[in-house]
Amino acid sequence: ALIGAQTVSPFNGSGDWTVTKPEHWIFEGTGMKKDDFIPGLVGWEFHGDPAPIPGLEVVAAGTTVNSGLASSHYEATIYPGPKGNSVFNASTIFWAMGLSSPPGHILPFVHDGRPLGPDPRVERITSNLLARWLK
Repeated sequence: ALIGAQTVSPFNGSGDWTVTKPEHWIFEGTGMKKDDFIPGLVGWEFHGDPAPIPGLEVVAAGTTVNSGLASSHYEATIYPGPKGNSVFNASTIFWAMGLSSPPGHILPFVHDGRPLGPDPRVERITSNLLARWLK
């Protein structure tokens, strides 16, 4: 079974995706350092505290602005699976917005934030994940 992080309430909000563990292999080639962030990438739905899984690492975390301008938090994680695999939780439904913006696509806006569209760092993180998983 896949286990990730807890849903937070309210779950609709926005924030910047902020690096907490830049030495992790998912960040290779991104040039990202601790506390660097991707503006507006956390959005609409996101995940909070992770489950207590052996080997789980928090790779990004931060604060969100939610309904009524209340704040919450998110944590993006990766952990090893039982067969040499791994599970990545970006903790944002907006991850795809950092990969592509097809013609006619309108970026969403939620609670004072919005993704900015394709970002080479999101593309590289995704490439790093896929390269590792498809070996």
